[in-house]
Amino acid sequence: MLIEKIIKFENNFAEVQSKVIEKPFGKIFYDKSNPLSYDSNHAFINDDSDYEFAIKEIVNFYQSIDITPQVYTFSRNKSKVGQYLESKGFKKSLDEICFFVQKNKKIIDIPQTLHVKRLNHIDETINELLCSDKEQGEWGYKSLLKSIDKENFYLFGGYVDGELVCIASLYHKNDISRVNDVFTKKDKRGKGYGSQLINFITDFNDKTLKTVSYLYAHNPNAIKVYKKAGYEEINAIVRGCYWLE
Repeated sequence: MLIEKIIKFENNFAEVQSKVIEKPFGKIFYDKSNPLSYDSNHAFINDDSDYEFAIKEIVNFYQSIDITPQVYTFSRNKSKVGQYLESKGFKKSLDEICFFVQKNKKIIDIPQTLHVKRLNHIDETINELLCSDKEQGEWGYKSLLKSIDKENFYLFGGYVDGELVCIASLYHKNDISRVNDVFTKKDKRGKGYGSQLINFITDFNDKTLKTVSYLYAHNPNAIKVYKKAGYEEINAIVRGCYWLE
């Protein structure tokens, strides 16, 4: 049941950073100002849809705004949608994403040297922080710009001596929330700031949101931190990225 909830959440997560077009077959997400963000520019198709009609609509739309047509799938096994897309000439990339659910909320034993506050607007300090790592760069900054005013989206910043050194976001709907954008400035890593920020989010979720919190991670050091905070790995979910060149 929980895995199905996470799959549903992932299928709709782009709504926080993109414009959404509702379709009979699913949804189309797009942000013309952030074409490098695939997470902001993709569609999803329901399993019980008319695939041929859906693909035609999706391809026509993205080509009309000069963005590569792309479809995401999330599934526990082989995706019927993905198989059909592949048969129609779509390229594919499959990733087994390791999701972690906070089943037993814990506070990591570490001194609190970080001052954490909610950020209600995006300024140049966040851009500088993200651009300290090429993996984030411009597209990550633009995604946050679109997200910051959305309902149920929380962006937290961690400060040391007035300097922003790390961020993390939390987005929730109903009884489930996703931790995202966990990022520490490159030259400030290894100082425990990420652990302190996760402690803050754990406490905030426990006392304010009262949701089941999850995230995905692949970095071994980050995973160690999450496990200390009570996050447990669940069965891998396969994310399929399909695009038409």
